Formats: sequence, C-alpha cells, structure tokens
Amino acid sequence: MNYHAIQDQVYETIIKLCDAGLTRLSSGNVSARTEGGLVAITPSAVKYDVLSPGDIAIVDLDGRVIQAAKKPSSEMPMHTAILRNFPNINAICHSHSPHAIAFAMLGEEVPAANIELWQCGAPVPVAPWACPGTEAGARVAVQIFRERPGLKVFLLRKHGLVSVGDSLNNAFEYAYAAEIGMQAYYYALTLGRPEPLTPQQIEEIKRAYS
Repeated sequence: MNYHAIQDQVYETIIKLCDAGLTRLSSGNVSARTEGGLVAITPSAVKYDVLSPGDIAIVDLDGRVIQAAKKPSSEMPMHTAILRNFPNINAICHSHSPHAIAFAMLGEEVPAANIELWQCGAPVPVAPWACPGTEAGARVAVQIFRERPGLKVFLLRKHGLVSVGDSLNNAFEYAYAAEIGMQAYYYALTLGRPEPLTPQQIEEIKRAYS
C-alpha cells in the first residue's frame, strides 16, 4: 500500500515544529492516524536536517511495524496507546520547547492565565514521572486524557509537551499556542503574580468564539 501522502504530512509537521523552535536535532516526535487505521510516526534518533518523508515509519495500533526504513520513534508506545484509546484523536505532536520543559520540571500545572493556554484546555496538567519510551509513559498519557476529556495539551514530567488534535495541523497549532502561552506566563511570573482567567472571563471568551 502507498503511504506517501501521510508520510509527507508527518514529515512536514516535524519540520514545522523545528522551524518554530519547538523542537530541534532529533528530539520530539510526531504521529498521525492513517486512513486505514494504522499509524505514521517519525523515526528514532534521526536528525531532522537529514530526515526524508520515506523515513516516516508505518506501524499498527499495537506498535507492530508495517513498513519502516528506520526504527520507529522510541516514544511509539505513548503514541499508539493514545491513538488506540481515543478514536477522536488523529494526530500527536511531542515537542521539546523551552518553556514547556521549564514548567514540566516544576511539576505544577499551568493555569489558564491567558487565551493561548485556555485554548489548549488549561490548566495544563503535568503527568507523573515516567521514563521516556516506556509503557509507563504510555499509561500516564492515557490516564491524563481519561481524567480530562477535551484536553489538548499536557506536560511530561521533566521532559516536554504532548499535544493532540483531530489533524496534524491542529496538533501543531496546540503545541505552538501552548509554548507561546507558557512563555508569556513565565515572563509574567518574573514581573509579578499573574491571575488566571476568571470563570466569568472564560464564559465571555466562549461566547465570543462560538
């Protein structure tokens, strides 16, 4: 079967993450559900300046390799677990953006202090520590989304950020919005004590966006 279209889309998304400064070198990873219910995912330990669309691996929802020029991402267990358990999620971006890593190190959820963070479903939770690339990491990711239906972004403890969407564009946009929101929140913390959006303000935003 020809997977060129979805491989191109996953490749373009990881390059967009790099160009936006949300990840670098070979850090982070991207996956998307294929039309046939498989998963296209970036490879492991391949620097993005030499990555090609043909390097994007195709696996099934249990992580079995269907087609791969290179080994699939070490974070494949997390990606496949999310896609297997949540049929409404079609794409995942795992980024290593600086402000997301900073708040992931603190281990405290990030409040809905601005519109960008609210759009991501803030407060943004921090998952309990789990070693990257393990089934434990997959379990904590699934647990987060089960506890917070509708959440678009969460932080991996001392690690980075995971964003999800119904398309690769959505997942990328949530990763970008989250980093901008966390950067602004970080700056505000250096200046004073920023207050989260109030329930009334959130209702006003919802009405304006509806």
